[in-house]
Amino acid sequence: AFGYLVGGAVVVGGATTYVSHLETIPYTNRRHFVLISPDQERALGSKMYQDLLAQQRKAGKLLPQGHKLTRLVKGIGSKIAKEAEDLSDWGGKVDHMKKLKWEFNLVDSPEVNAFVLPGGKVVVYTGLFGVLKSKEELAMVLAHEIAHTVARHNAEKITQQMTSTVLAALASLALGADFVSTPLILGLQLPYSRQCENEADAIGLQLMARACFAPQNGPKAMSRLSGEGNAMPEFLSTHPHSETRVSNLKKELGKASEVYESKCLLGGFRARFF
Repeated sequence: AFGYLVGGAVVVGGATTYVSHLETIPYTNRRHFVLISPDQERALGSKMYQDLLAQQRKAGKLLPQGHKLTRLVKGIGSKIAKEAEDLSDWGGKVDHMKKLKWEFNLVDSPEVNAFVLPGGKVVVYTGLFGVLKSKEELAMVLAHEIAHTVARHNAEKITQQMTSTVLAALASLALGADFVSTPLILGLQLPYSRQCENEADAIGLQLMARACFAPQNGPKAMSRLSGEGNAMPEFLSTHPHSETRVSNLKKELGKASEVYESKCLLGGFRARFF
C-alpha cells in the first residue's frame, strides 16, 4: 500500500512538472516535454564535445581546421546556422538559437555519419563524402543536424532517458519486482526518436532553402544515403527507413521551394532591390 501511495504522490507531482515544462517546437508546432534548460544543455554538450575531440585527436583521426573538407563543411554549415539564428516567423521556442557558438569538425573515418551535440557542436565523418555527390546534398545533411538543435531534440532525448529511469523505479516500487525490462524501455523511447528524425528532416529542408541551397537536393541526399544504417527493421530502428524519409521530404518540397524561390532566385533579387 505504501508503494501505491508514494507512486500516486509522484504521479500528481509529475503531472504538474510535465505541464510546466512543455515547449513548442518551431515550424512543426509539436509540443514536447523538456526538463533541462538551454544553459544546462550547452554545458553538457561542451563537455561531451571536448572529450570526443580529444579522443579523435589522440587517435590521429581529427582533421585540422585548415583541411579543405573541414573548410567546406564549416562554410556550408555556418551559412545554414546563421539562418537558424532568427526563426521568430516560425513561432515556438527559438530564443535558445541566439546564444550558440557553432563548431564543425571532421573525423577521418569510412563511417557514413554525422551528428550534433547539445549547444551546436557538429561532427561529420569523412565517409559521407563517398556517398554524397554535391554541396547541396551535404547541405541537407548539415541542415538536418542543425534542425535537431532548433527542435532541442537532444534535450528531449535526455529528458526521455531521465523519465524512463524514474518510471522504471516507480513500477518496481509499486509492483514489488523489477518488472520493467529493457524491451519496454526500448519501446517507450524509439518511437520518439523516429519522430525526431522525421522532424529534423522537415525543419532541415526549410533551413537549407533559407540558406539558398536548392531544396530539391534534400530528397536526393536521403536517396543516396538509403541502405546506410537501415539494416534493422524500421520498428527497431531509431531512424525511419530511407523510403519513408524521402517520401516525407517530398511532401515538404512545396513550402521549401517557395522560400528558396522568393529569397534566392531572381524574384527575391527584384524584391530586395526594386
